[in-house]
Amino acid sequence: MEEPTMTGVPTGGSGVRGPTSAVAHEPYCVLTSDVPDEVTSVPRPGALVGRRAEQDLVNGLVDDLPQRGGALLLSGEPGIGKTMVLRHAAARGQDARVLWACGVESEAVLPYAVVADVLLPLRHHFGDLPPAQRKAVEGCLALTDVAESNPYAVCAGALGVLAAAGEEWPLLILVDDVHWADPSSRQVLQFVARRLATERVALVMAARRGQEEDRIQESVPHTTLRPLTDDECWTLLRRQALDRADRAAGRIVRLAHGNPLVLVEYAAALARTRACGAEPWDDSWEAPGPLVERAWRGMLRMLPPRSREALVYVAASRTPQWPLLQRALASDGLTTADLDAAEAAGLVRMRDGACELRHPVLRPVVLGQCATVRRLEVYRRLATLSSGELQTWYLAAAAPGPDESVAARLVSDAGQARQRGALAAAAPAWRRAAELSPDPADAARRLFEAAHDAFYGGTARDAAQWCEQALSHSRDPLLTADIEFLRGQACTWLGDPGRAHQLLVGAARTVEPVDRSRASQLYGAAVVPATMDGRIRDACDIAARCEKLADGTHGIGRRQAAVMRARAQVLGGDVREGRTTLLALLEETRGRTGPEERQVTMEIAQGLSWTGDGDLARRVLDTVIEGMRRDHSPALLPYALLARGQVEMWSRWPMARADATEALRWAEEFGHLAMTGYALVQLARLDALRGDFAQCQERVAQYERWCGGRLRGLALFARGALGTSALAAGDPEAARTHLEAAFALADEMGLVNPCLMPWVADLAEVCLRTGAREGAVAVADWLRERESATGLAWPAAAHARCRVMLARSAEEAADWLAVAERVQAGKEMAFESARTRLVAGEALRRFRRPSAAREPLLLAQRTFTALGAVPWAVRAEAEVAAAGHRSAVHGNEPPAVALLTPQELQVARAIGEGLSNVEAAASLFLSRKTIEAHLTRVYRKLGVRSRSDLARCLARAGVTG
Repeated sequence: MEEPTMTGVPTGGSGVRGPTSAVAHEPYCVLTSDVPDEVTSVPRPGALVGRRAEQDLVNGLVDDLPQRGGALLLSGEPGIGKTMVLRHAAARGQDARVLWACGVESEAVLPYAVVADVLLPLRHHFGDLPPAQRKAVEGCLALTDVAESNPYAVCAGALGVLAAAGEEWPLLILVDDVHWADPSSRQVLQFVARRLATERVALVMAARRGQEEDRIQESVPHTTLRPLTDDECWTLLRRQALDRADRAAGRIVRLAHGNPLVLVEYAAALARTRACGAEPWDDSWEAPGPLVERAWRGMLRMLPPRSREALVYVAASRTPQWPLLQRALASDGLTTADLDAAEAAGLVRMRDGACELRHPVLRPVVLGQCATVRRLEVYRRLATLSSGELQTWYLAAAAPGPDESVAARLVSDAGQARQRGALAAAAPAWRRAAELSPDPADAARRLFEAAHDAFYGGTARDAAQWCEQALSHSRDPLLTADIEFLRGQACTWLGDPGRAHQLLVGAARTVEPVDRSRASQLYGAAVVPATMDGRIRDACDIAARCEKLADGTHGIGRRQAAVMRARAQVLGGDVREGRTTLLALLEETRGRTGPEERQVTMEIAQGLSWTGDGDLARRVLDTVIEGMRRDHSPALLPYALLARGQVEMWSRWPMARADATEALRWAEEFGHLAMTGYALVQLARLDALRGDFAQCQERVAQYERWCGGRLRGLALFARGALGTSALAAGDPEAARTHLEAAFALADEMGLVNPCLMPWVADLAEVCLRTGAREGAVAVADWLRERESATGLAWPAAAHARCRVMLARSAEEAADWLAVAERVQAGKEMAFESARTRLVAGEALRRFRRPSAAREPLLLAQRTFTALGAVPWAVRAEAEVAAAGHRSAVHGNEPPAVALLTPQELQVARAIGEGLSNVEAAASLFLSRKTIEAHLTRVYRKLGVRSRSDLARCLARAGVTG
């Protein structure tokens, strides 16, 4: 076997160019070291059998590339044809710059390996990035030394580099075997894939069916390649010189089950058998087992012994570069010539200075047929000839059992990966170190570190699993408490708050005699899942215990405990005392920085949104969100956005929708089921209020698919949204069913704060509309009691609205309307005020006071129209006409900001607050071009021509200022 030479790819008739000889503004193709075989030849028209639907998807994506971008994930079983579709994309994209990359199973432990293949050819664009993003990108690629690289700054920086390259020339990125990409690279690819719509960048990825593919599917448009039909199988076999008259070919079709790689490999095996003068095999080749692997096992058995020995080195090599392979073979008395038979059989291929297996499925087949002792010896030889992280992983693979020296090296590598921000890559290094640790205490500590990096790297499921493994080794009560704390957090985000609450409380009770501070922390962490699980009373009890254990301590731990107690008090009805504590804590945290302090501030602000201090809460959350964006720290961004959206829902619907939509995108990207469910039910209520009944129902259905019955606390909001939707749609019977169920659930949970039950007055209305006056009276009495107990404005206003509906005379209705307007004066309750005016106008008209009814009805109709509350505006319009006012009823239109999409509004808000395009892009984790595209549409929709015009327009609409 001769030493291979570097090859390029001819595209568009422009010759062969590698990455170093690229000419700007001309199409060219850059090869990484893992370009699929035969990519150097453009597939002939019709070379693909079947796959018309997949080709159409790829063609549409690539053909649109000069104007817009996008992403597509191809998934399917091994050999189903994913790589062939990628080759088709490369041929279709001859007018674009094409970058190939490939996940390699043996390199999945190397942080940012696949991202490096994509970004390094574009290194001249690094200078276009903001300094923080450039530093993070160069740090993750080991181009510069960084103390600690932010993974989301890396994601944003990668997007910026690709966007800049796309501006220079349309860019097509093809990534094969993405399921074997290192975790850090997968995180970047998923992040980028969701944000390419306005870029001249297309990303097509291929992944094998499985857990990793499922995670990518959650955030990227995808299609699954199905098996070929029988007719398509025969078309493929005819290309292999087989036809329907051949009985052996018929057996191949039956065995292949539509897998094209199986068809080709079995056809080749049949041809080899016949070339030796034999006729089709006996039935042994139809034995159970993976079809592709079975065919290749037969090919392996036909190789000379020395070829099989040499092939093990190729399969075991993590970076099968030619010089290293030569030295490794020589150390074992073998030569590269021993691989000739394997190359002739099509089992290996030479490419870009490396000798590689033809297909990734071959790796476990080759290693599986090798004796364990022999396999470990091969890994030891490779380790001797390697250095750095690769040597560490070879040593880890060569270890037959616990080995502290190797474990210590893995710990060192994990620490370096963590420093570069590659938490998803650090986690498996910690885990392997734990597996090799002779001391159970070390194993427990290292599994905890693995779980920690997995959780903060975005894989809560792995974190929960590794915490359980760590607990089986831990004998230290303090470490056990820390593990339980992390496991509880993971279970909460995974949408299992009931289990999280149980685990955290149990751990707190266990560690309390040993360490009161840790016990306090555990009790405090249990408050949120208890609330999400609908256990408000339990949340109040454990919050009180948390604060008691923290009494006398100082610092962040005491503040966290006090915040948890105050929030539980507010939810459980002791609003006055909880509010006093929250306001004092807000003053105490003012000016403090850092992620933990920011989280405490965010929780204080959300608590204040439940005490009627919405304006203050929003201002605090604005500051928190701004800090998260500035520091590229979006881990808690969905939580903060939803807390702000909850405040904005009282009067600022476009902003609430924009925040909830962005929160949903982040929550899905992180795999946080709880925040995903929270965002969906918040959007469902907005849909109900705006009259989009089908979308409301779809959101609730999505919530139920995501969360099932595991989040009782959110079920309350889902029922409330459906009830409000039914009322707006004119179905009071259905509305009453939903709202009574929601009210009963709130009572069962122990939730007595009406600010989290904005649909309570709706329950009184549907009771009246369905003839259950006594039910409406009971709701009004409950609101009056809550008003007295809490001192909150919202239950007072809602109580007044109920009394308007229950009024026996025009005078009584007018009096209660006046009460409601006094309560709501100066409060951001535009929709609720309009609802009260609507029912007051209806009551006054019912009592034959049409002239008195017109003013509240007109005011209500104008507010509904401004908010975009379509069904309520229609209802008010009909009442205005019935009251005898027939002029200028149709003269009101929603504000121009209502025309903006959620992301356009977020961009407009950032620019309106004075950020430059580059600063807005960094803040919103978008590219500069995306900001510019959105801003162009914003200017057109709002009819403005400058940033100052935009700022004034947004200030008038209440979006900024």
